[in-house]
Amino acid sequence: MRPEPWEVVSRRVLVEDQWIHLRADDCLATDGRSISPYYVLEYADWVSVLALHESGGAIVVDEYRHGAGVVALGTIGGGVAVGEAPAAAAARELREETGYAAAEIVDLGATWANFGSHTNRVHHFLARGCRVVGEPEPDENETIAVQILPMETVGAQLRQSYHQLTWFKAREYLNG
Repeated sequence: MRPEPWEVVSRRVLVEDQWIHLRADDCLATDGRSISPYYVLEYADWVSVLALHESGGAIVVDEYRHGAGVVALGTIGGGVAVGEAPAAAAARELREETGYAAAEIVDLGATWANFGSHTNRVHHFLARGCRVVGEPEPDENETIAVQILPMETVGAQLRQSYHQLTWFKAREYLNG
């Protein structure tokens, strides 16, 4: 028998600011179990962009990730602004984080960021034919270094699951 969605008996917002919206739901499962509190993070959707330089190399970023306390190699990405299309966010993040613009942005589909506790999705993109159009302009809370690495080796160096998935989806698209 397939599970049924829980009934939300009550919901309260615990934290809400420009970066995070955390709520606690008191839920009732169909079998009568009380699940309380169940914490949910409401984020805006994200984009993850695997960018390819005109020469074919993958444009990636080393970035300090404070939650894990590590500097890690990753795809280009960030949040989708209210009213912004994911493809536009992908192009904007590419420009801001790297100073590159793409000749073509390919939509590779979307997945849930973490559907156990997050409401948002990650929109995966491949940016092709990228060339420098200016200096990077990262957000004030970002510490980023841009690299160009061989496409075939970059996947093994990515340490975040949705970054790896973007690389995998891009590779599958390119090998079509």
